[in-house]
Amino acid sequence: MAIVEMKHVDMLALDADKPVLLREIQKLGCIQLLPSDSSDASFNRIGGEKELPVLEETVNRVLWAIGKLNRFDKTKKALMADKPSIDETQAQQVLDRKAELMAVVENLEALERESGELRGQTARVDAAREQLQPWINLPVPLNELRATHYTLTVLGTAPKAVAASWISDNTLGELCEITQISQERDQAYLYLLMYRTCAERVMQTLKDGGFAAITLPQLPATVRQQLTELEAQRAEIEEKQKDITARTAAQVSEILALQQLYDILNAKRVRLIAAQNFSASQHTFFLQGWVPDMMVDKVEKRLRKVSPTVALEFYDAAQGEEPPVLLHNAAVVEPFESVVAGYSLPATGSIDPTAIMMPFFVNFMGMMISDAGYGLMMAIIMPLLIKFLKPAPGTKRMLWILTAGGVATVFWGAMYNSWFGFAPLPSLFDPMNNALPVMGVCIGLGAIHLFTGLGVAAYMNIKRGKWKDAIADQLSWFLLVVGLVMMIVLPAVGKWLAMAGAGIILVTAGRAKSKNPFKRLLSGLGALYGATSWISDLLSYMRLFGMGLATGVIGMVINILVAMVFSAGPIGWVLGAVLFVGGHLFNAGINTLGAYVHSCRLQYIEFFGKFYEDGGKPFVPLAQNNRFVYITDAQAHS
Repeated sequence: MAIVEMKHVDMLALDADKPVLLREIQKLGCIQLLPSDSSDASFNRIGGEKELPVLEETVNRVLWAIGKLNRFDKTKKALMADKPSIDETQAQQVLDRKAELMAVVENLEALERESGELRGQTARVDAAREQLQPWINLPVPLNELRATHYTLTVLGTAPKAVAASWISDNTLGELCEITQISQERDQAYLYLLMYRTCAERVMQTLKDGGFAAITLPQLPATVRQQLTELEAQRAEIEEKQKDITARTAAQVSEILALQQLYDILNAKRVRLIAAQNFSASQHTFFLQGWVPDMMVDKVEKRLRKVSPTVALEFYDAAQGEEPPVLLHNAAVVEPFESVVAGYSLPATGSIDPTAIMMPFFVNFMGMMISDAGYGLMMAIIMPLLIKFLKPAPGTKRMLWILTAGGVATVFWGAMYNSWFGFAPLPSLFDPMNNALPVMGVCIGLGAIHLFTGLGVAAYMNIKRGKWKDAIADQLSWFLLVVGLVMMIVLPAVGKWLAMAGAGIILVTAGRAKSKNPFKRLLSGLGALYGATSWISDLLSYMRLFGMGLATGVIGMVINILVAMVFSAGPIGWVLGAVLFVGGHLFNAGINTLGAYVHSCRLQYIEFFGKFYEDGGKPFVPLAQNNRFVYITDAQAHS
């Protein structure tokens, strides 16, 4: 249960040693670099990395190539599996193939450009087909639709109803001959032949009726012939696209090497970006950062090994300075750090609540899942998944949380006598038939949870030398709440405890707001009203009873349905078995999700609200945050 103490580190080294030092810092993964702040006038420039723009372009190109090949990668990936690993020797072999792999990238880029040109051709062909399709029944070649000495030929569209009236009523008389070629929705496609002498009058009449002229390409073929030609062109383009796809897919064997190359180059890109924060002179550079106190000796040893001339200085944070926050707990508690981080990291100088929170979290999960069969299943299956699937760190932490919740569920499910919805043994607690004792346990655990939060707040005040605050803000509420509860069983003792607590609150609650006794008394009266919030806080723990009851009821209903199906004979036995397994898996899954969410809520709102000081900034070291593969450090095992 600790927030790791951080040390400042200042480093001065030869510029020639910068690449190896940065690589070593990245391998260590325990130094958060800061923009350097050297007061020495000789460090008058920031380290500029000229190769960074070229490297960033290369990294982006490799990542694009990986994405392009991903759709053709048929390699089966294990469920939840973590990234594979390569050692430094293998990484160097990949770097030795860089030119070859970049040729693969260039080839993929060329194929993509070719494919883009073909897509453009396809778009033009489709546009031409769309334009010509309505005129497919036009019988004459398009280049013959031209004006003569006495006549004009016009193609166009008009509203279907208007075109019908022109044709049937002979509206334009002998001035114009109109032929409807086709119609689509509410538009008619028309072929018009008119005398030149009356063309202006006819076109005005047509325009008034909503006519819109259309110009088609002058081709020595009919529309039907041209559409056939376009179909042939499109088929040819599709064949070329298939060939490009096949040639692209043929490169998929290099996807793993490209992924490794990406992570190697990206690691270098990250180092170069970090180097931009360094101050530099003509022959040296200066960096600053944070390092965990427990890693100081290892950092000094490793950096001096690769650069004997490096100058290192480690020192404590200045008064009022806020170092980044890194949590460190025992292995059994460590997975629950993600629950705390999901809320907010604790502020520097406060307390890491992970170890205190963990037993409450798992027990609340167990009470809400509340079926020993489900818990046994979780406690067995989750470690097996971790062992055989080797999941990524984040998934692994979640599986360990579910394992711990499963163990607690076995205990609480046995207490409730619930095993896959059955009750085969005598029950110590019976949520369905005798709810009051279970409710009492839920409220009791809630009270312990809240008082633990008060205790942590008191501990923090005492540790900071604020004894009066511990008495006024924590002990007073403990006396008041415990006294009110004890008045039920020991009225005399409970009354005096409650009066003592209320008196302390009344006198001290407004101490920070005013020195006026009357105003402080009014503030104390207002604070006493806060006792009602304790009632709502305690009632929040009734969700432990409600969700546990829901799990049991749903499991029992599933079993009743299974029994009904089983009575149908052999077919019913098969269907009943499927229903039993599927129903209980669904019940376990949905209630485990709800139990996790509500356990988090009880920590974040009820527990943390009593003491938690958040706002810490996470510790973000320069590290190998690889996307596809891990690159193992040989020195780490030496």
